[in-house]
Order: sequence, then C-alpha cells, then structure tokens
Amino acid sequence: MPLSCLPQRFVVLLLTAGLIPMALAQEARVHTVDVEREAIEETIELTGSVVAPRTANLSSDVEGRIADLHVSLGDNVEDDQTLLVIDDAEIEQQARAADAQYTEAQAELDEARRLLDEARQLGEGQNIARSELRQRENAVAMAEAVLERRDAERERLSTQLARHRLKAPFTGMITQRNIEVGEWSSPGNELLTLVDLERLRLDIAVPLSLYSRMDDADLKVRLPGDPSWRSAHTLARVPREDDASRQFLLRAALDDAPPLLPGMSVRARLQLSGEQGPTVPRDALIRRPDGNISLWLVRQDGDTWRAEQRRVTTGPSQDGTTAILDGVSPGDRVVVEGNQRLEDGQRLILEDE
Repeated sequence: MPLSCLPQRFVVLLLTAGLIPMALAQEARVHTVDVEREAIEETIELTGSVVAPRTANLSSDVEGRIADLHVSLGDNVEDDQTLLVIDDAEIEQQARAADAQYTEAQAELDEARRLLDEARQLGEGQNIARSELRQRENAVAMAEAVLERRDAERERLSTQLARHRLKAPFTGMITQRNIEVGEWSSPGNELLTLVDLERLRLDIAVPLSLYSRMDDADLKVRLPGDPSWRSAHTLARVPREDDASRQFLLRAALDDAPPLLPGMSVRARLQLSGEQGPTVPRDALIRRPDGNISLWLVRQDGDTWRAEQRRVTTGPSQDGTTAILDGVSPGDRVVVEGNQRLEDGQRLILEDE
C-alpha cells in the first residue's frame, strides 16, 4: 500500500521507527583510561574482645574456717599479698611446740658435744676409758639425729601454717569473692577469682583463608566509645581445633592502650596487601539489576573506535580504584564517562584523544 494512502499519523510513526537504528548507530562521546596493573589493599572488618592473659580461680588445699578476709570485690592486689587466712590456731600451737622442741634438742646436742670434747681431752692423758669415749661419741650422734628430726618437724609445720594463708600468685584485681569470714572452706573450693589487668590482650576471630596473608597485614582496632582507630600488633596466630569454624584466633595488643576491661567488645580492621593485577576506576563499572558487573572496552576498528561490553569479576577496592579478577588485562582501554547508554559495536569519539 502506498504511503499516500495511509493516515498521516501512521506515516509519522513509521518514519520515526526507521530513525531508531540510526540513532543507535550515532557516535557517542566518551572519556577513557587504560587498565593499570597495581596491588590493591584489601580491608577486612572483624570483631573481637578484650581478654586477660591470666585468670586464676583461687582455692586452698587445707580445710578450715575462714578467720580473716583481707580483700573485697574489685580490690587491686599485689603479687604474694595475703588475701585470706584459714583458722590456724591449732597448727600454730603445734608450730610453737616444735620450735621449743628444736631449741631443747639443740641444747642437748651442745651438751653432748661438750662432754665429748672433755672426754677427748682427758683421753690424751689416758685418764678416761675408751668405752666412755665411744659412749659420748654415740650420744653426740643421737643428739644430732634428734635435732635433725626436730628441725624437719618444725619445717613441716611451718609449711602447713603457710598453707593456711592464701596469697596472690600475681598482681591483679579481685573480680569474684565466694566466701565470707566464718564460713567453712574445703580443699578445692573456689574462694576468689583474680584477673591480671596489666597485660590485657585482644582476641579476634579471622577467616582461615587469610592465615597465609597475615605477615604484612596492618591491624587497627576501634574501642567502644572511641571514634579513632588505634594501631595494634600481632602477638600470635592460633589455629582452632574446631575445623568447622573455618577461623583462627588472632591475639593482638594495642600499641598505645587506654584503660581496658576484660570482656569489652572491639572492632578490628585488617589491611592486607593484594597481589599485582588489573585495576580500573570505580566509575568504569556498571552494576546490572541481575547482580552482574560489566564495563565497556574500547576497540579500534581501522580508523574507528567501537564499544565492546565485557562482563568482569571484581576484587577489593581502594580509594576509588577496583581490582579486576577476570575480564580485562593491563593495557586495555575502558570507558569511565559516557558509559551508561552505550551499545555493543557503537562508534565512539574519545574525548581524551
């Protein structure tokens, strides 16, 4: 049917439709950059907690009534400080008796030695029988044995008396008290809990896949209520026995630590050096509704530049630059401006030429 026989509005529509492919084929003005080869630092956000390197649940190995309690909850104590005393009246009496017996045995030994010296002096002049000399020598030996036995008993009671006093094994804070004066304590009962607050550490759970990349990692930590990120250094990397967790324990310490308490939660940021690879400006990437990411490459066709869409796999980003794991190579040219409405094969005018 001739166009003259069609209504005018249909003619206009047909003419307009015929112009669409022509519009798509029009040249687009774009800005481009070359794909660079560089390493992108990867930042990993993690969480952790403040832990004490030493926590002791203190108990006594003797039985008895609590006679004195020298600490309260929250008290700071020094190493070897007496924390409590279990009733030691009976053992103290035995210790005093042992001291007296030791003193008596020492006096008997001194007397036996004096008599032996006297006999030896008389023996030089043949004024004492040989049997008497041997008897006095035996008396000295017996007195020495008695003194040694009394000394051992005295030391035993002294040790037992010391066990009635519970002392701090290190400097720290009393965080739990489970006993009061007058209560009965049995061996093994947890009486006090002591926590070392001088060398608090940070325990951070890190994905096991990062274990081999930790040598040059930079660690920063943010504490509750503190807006700043503080530098920290690694003390140990400890694999966990539970393989299902797919994590390892990173134990760290702050370089300049403010007051901390065990149990505080922390945020950690690991900066890992990446491998050398292709990188592009973030503006070159186009995120599709289906989740795919692509960019536009610039290909030369004789004297003409044309657009080529390329789907890519991205890696970490840093300062507006993104690592490309798959899809482009260093030296490729990509569009960074004017890349929103391009079509495959469309002719391009490079504004940066």
